[in-house]
Amino acid sequence: MADDESSNGLSGWAGVALGRMWAEHDRSVGETLTWFANRNRRQIDPAALLAQNQSLAAENAQLRQELADYKRNYAELDAWARRAERQIAQLEQLNQKNR
Repeated sequence: MADDESSNGLSGWAGVALGRMWAEHDRSVGETLTWFANRNRRQIDPAALLAQNQSLAAENAQLRQELADYKRNYAELDAWARRAERQIAQLEQLNQKNR
């Protein structure tokens, strides 16, 4: 029975050693996967990226201006429609009085 009790698992040192080996294995696998993931990544040209960014900024400014113009035009059209509704209501009242 003494022999059975002594072979019931890993010693503390063996567990620590296996844990370190497993951590090293995980690190190595992670580095390998990162290398494979990045090896086909295309290189980015900073000048082209800056030019694209400036182009998008200019387009964004143009779209903001167009939006402001649409809002102004809508406000003017809305004001015109309210005046027209008041005039129509006044004309309808005059028409009813003249009947």
